[in-house]
Amino acid sequence: MEILVAGNPALIGYLAPLSLAVVALMASLNLVRSVNLTFQLGRAVSAGSFALMLALGVVTLTSGPMASPLVGIDDIGIALRLDALSVMMSWLVTLLGLLLIQFSRNYLDGDPRQKLFFIRLYLTVSAVLLMVLAGNLWQLTLAWIGMSLALHELLVFYPERSRAMRAARKKFIVARLGDAGLIVAAVLIAQTFGTTDLGMIREAAAAALASGDIPVNAAIAAILIVIVAALKSAMFPFHGWLLEVMETPTPVSALLHAGLLNAGIFLVVRFGELVFLSTPALILLIVLGGFTAIFASSSMITQTSVKVSLAYSSMAHMGFMLMLCGFGAHTVAIMHLIAHSCYKAHAFLSSGSIIEYVRNTGAQKLDTAPHPISLLVNMAVSVAVFVGVATALGIDITKRPGETAMITIFMIAVAYLLVKGNSGKAPIQVIGRTMLMATLVTAAFFALEVTAEALLGGAVAVYPPLNAQTMVAIVLTVATFGIVMAFSAFLPALVNRPAWQALYVHLKNGLYANTLFDRFIDTFRLAR
Repeated sequence: MEILVAGNPALIGYLAPLSLAVVALMASLNLVRSVNLTFQLGRAVSAGSFALMLALGVVTLTSGPMASPLVGIDDIGIALRLDALSVMMSWLVTLLGLLLIQFSRNYLDGDPRQKLFFIRLYLTVSAVLLMVLAGNLWQLTLAWIGMSLALHELLVFYPERSRAMRAARKKFIVARLGDAGLIVAAVLIAQTFGTTDLGMIREAAAAALASGDIPVNAAIAAILIVIVAALKSAMFPFHGWLLEVMETPTPVSALLHAGLLNAGIFLVVRFGELVFLSTPALILLIVLGGFTAIFASSSMITQTSVKVSLAYSSMAHMGFMLMLCGFGAHTVAIMHLIAHSCYKAHAFLSSGSIIEYVRNTGAQKLDTAPHPISLLVNMAVSVAVFVGVATALGIDITKRPGETAMITIFMIAVAYLLVKGNSGKAPIQVIGRTMLMATLVTAAFFALEVTAEALLGGAVAVYPPLNAQTMVAIVLTVATFGIVMAFSAFLPALVNRPAWQALYVHLKNGLYANTLFDRFIDTFRLAR
C-alpha cells in the first residue's frame, strides 16, 4: 500500500518522543524545580503520548501506513514511519513508561536524587520511542545509540554499588560493539539501496529477494544486523551483564527486561526483508537464538536466586524470539515480545513478593521418570490435539516449513505438559485438567498466530522461501528441542548420575562464559 507523505497525522507523532525529552530538558535546566512537578509533568506527558499513539494507531490500522516528511539534509535527518509494527511497539513503550514513572515516584520517594532519576528515565523512554517510530535509517541508528547511553546512566545511578558499576561497564562494552556493527550495517544498506528511507529499503530488499539478485553488501549488512540484535538481547556468550544488573533500582530492571532487551528483536523484524536475503543470517538467528533459549532455560532451574532466575528467563525468551525470526515467524515473535514485556514488567515491579510467591507456587516437578511408552503416547496425544485444533480453525499447518517447525516445537512443549500432568498415579481429575489445559494452550497459540498476522499484516516480512542449508538448521533445531524435552522428562532418574551432577555445576555457573568475560575485562584494565 502506498505510503502517504505530506498532510497526514504522522507529523503529530513527533509529540510522543519529543515531549518527554522536553520535560527532561526543562528539569535539568531547573526550569522545573520540584521533584513532584517533574513527576507530574512526566506522568501527564506519558499518559497523553499513550492516548495519542492509540489514536494514531487506529488511523494507521484503518487507513494504511504513513510517513512524515524528512526533517534534515538530503537523506540524513529524522522522519517518523507509522505502520502496524511501529504503532504497536509505541503502545507498549508509552504504557510501560507510564507505569514505570508512577512506580518510581513511590519506589524512590525520599531519595535526594529522585529528580535526576526521572530526567534519565524520561530521556531513555524518549530515545526508545524515536527508535521504534523511526522512518529513516540514520534516525534509527542514532536513537539506538542514544537509548543505550541513556540506559547506562540509569544503570550507574548508584555509583557506590561496585557490582552495579561492574555490570554497567560490561554492558557498555557489549553495547558499543553493537553500535559499531549497526553503523557499518547502516552505511552498507545506504550504499547498496541508495536510500535511507526504511520503507524504500524494505521494498528494495523484497524486490532483490524475489529476483534472486542479492547484493553482497546487503547480505553482509543482514549478518551485522543479526549480530547487533544478539548483542542487544543478551545472547550467549555476551549475557553475563544481564545477570548482574540486579543492584540497579527496580524500575530500571523492569525497563531493561520488559523493554530494552526487546530492541534486538525489533531490529531484526524491522529489517526482515533484508535479513531474508542472507542464508547465513537466518542460520545465525536459528543457532544463536535456539542455543540461548535452551541454555538459559536449563541454567534457570539451577539457580537459587529468584532475580537471577528471572534474568535467565528473559534471556531464554529473547533467544526463542530470535529463533522465531530465523524461522520467518516475525508476527508471532512480535506478539510474544508484547506478552513477555507485560509479564516481565509485572514480575519486576512486584519483586517485593516474588520470592514468597515462587516458594508457595513453584512449578510442579516430576517425582519419577515417565515410562518411554507413556512419553510416546503423550507425544501422540499432543499431535492429535494440534491437528484437531488446527482443523477446527481451518488452519493448514503444513503450508510453510518455518511455521511447521515452530508449531512442532510448541507441540513438544505441550507433550511435556501432558507428561507432567499424567505422570505417576495422577488422579483422573488432574489428567482431565491437564488435557483441557493443553487444548486451551494450543487454541491460544493458534489464535495468537492468526491475530498477529491480521494485526501486523504487511508491516513485517513473513516466512521466506527456505533453501537446503536453512532447512537443515531448522530440522536440527527441532530435533534438539525434542531431545532436551526427553532429557527433562527423564531427569528424575538421572539426578544421581555423576554426568548430570557435573552438568548441573556447569549450568549453574553459566558454562563459565561470564567468568571468561570478567577475566578479559580485568586483563584489559591491567594492560592499560
